[in-house]
Amino acid sequence: MINFPFKAKLRSEIIRNSSIILGGNVLGQAIALLAYPILTRIYSDSDFGVFSAFMSVATLLTTLGTGRYEESLVIANDHKETVHLLGFSLKWLVFFSTILLIGLALFRAPVFSFFKMESIESFWYFLPFTVLFTGLNYLLNNLATREKQFKRIAASGLTQNIVNTVAKLIAGFSGLTRNGMIFSNVLSFFSSNFTYSSLKKTVVEALKGNWYEERKAALRRIDFPGFYMGRTFLSGFSINLPFLILIGVFGEASLGLYSLAFGLLYRPVNLFGNSLYTTLFENAASTMRDRKPILPSLKKYWKYLCIFIMPCFALAFIIAKPLFTILFGAQWEGSALFFQYLLPWMFMMLLASPVYFIPILFNKQRIALALEIAYLLFRWGALGTGIYLMRFQTGILLFSLVGFVFTSLNFAWYYSMINKYERSLK
Repeated sequence: MINFPFKAKLRSEIIRNSSIILGGNVLGQAIALLAYPILTRIYSDSDFGVFSAFMSVATLLTTLGTGRYEESLVIANDHKETVHLLGFSLKWLVFFSTILLIGLALFRAPVFSFFKMESIESFWYFLPFTVLFTGLNYLLNNLATREKQFKRIAASGLTQNIVNTVAKLIAGFSGLTRNGMIFSNVLSFFSSNFTYSSLKKTVVEALKGNWYEERKAALRRIDFPGFYMGRTFLSGFSINLPFLILIGVFGEASLGLYSLAFGLLYRPVNLFGNSLYTTLFENAASTMRDRKPILPSLKKYWKYLCIFIMPCFALAFIIAKPLFTILFGAQWEGSALFFQYLLPWMFMMLLASPVYFIPILFNKQRIALALEIAYLLFRWGALGTGIYLMRFQTGILLFSLVGFVFTSLNFAWYYSMINKYERSLK
């Protein structure tokens, strides 16, 4: 019998803080997942495909809108630097969103035509507001992480899921399908930002800050937009490649089937990983400043994930096809195959994504960026093979395989850096 040190776990600050965030995310995800059998009956596969394409574009633009400076808030040296970085980030986000609004208002037709994204052109006016409210959420989330206000982070995630789910249900039953899905997402991020009211004083201080000092602080952390933003943008671009390049080749319906499987797996995996990432990043940064080991706590996470999560993934692979048919309807049976393709990759993401910050701590952003470029090229090749053969399923299978291999390599690299640091302490 395995003896789990539950009392020791409860005393752990990392476990406690992660549990607070994870509890809110799990509850929010449970609400969202329970609504899926209804959503798949009031929205078509084409609706899901268009929504996924829109969100892929919005995600990439949000990365540019924050410059990934939100991560710098966690590792800032003191409150003064935190305020300067926050002030710079907020002003840049507003400026970027405004330019995006004006640019799309004037040039949206040629822009969407050039990128073969005509299917989302009619929803262009949602993009600037999605970028603004999502980017603000990222900044406030990381500020709350620095201040160790983990209950606020949990409340924000829970609010976002509840508002998004309820709004989609109302919009669907009202006949506002594609517009309703996109508006629901904007509304959910807008609403979730109000949970960070306790940070109002710091935000106001940042908005009133001196631009010269803010710019100096931003230049000192230039690696974030210089390398980390590039890495994150490429990562977001490559993971969303099916939505960005396949919609014009195979159509909205095929993409919708894939988007359901991807959403059911990636969204909870990403939220779970982010829940751990938030507390692990803060804890690892402060622990390394004190020259203390970080590997023992990480090993516990990986151990428990393997013990508890791996059997769930194996079971999901076996029952995927009948489960999809029962829950979502016969028209969504094709999504089960994509679900099975994605499972190995998503399991590796669970192991690697909580320590995605490791290159930041060890100043290896340039290597991480180079790896991300290689990752993107291989993913592009995988989908290109599917396009060449005109087989959507083959493209997604190869895409998932590349994801599994590269995520495994990244995980091994992260572990080697941590292990080297641990040896230096001895």
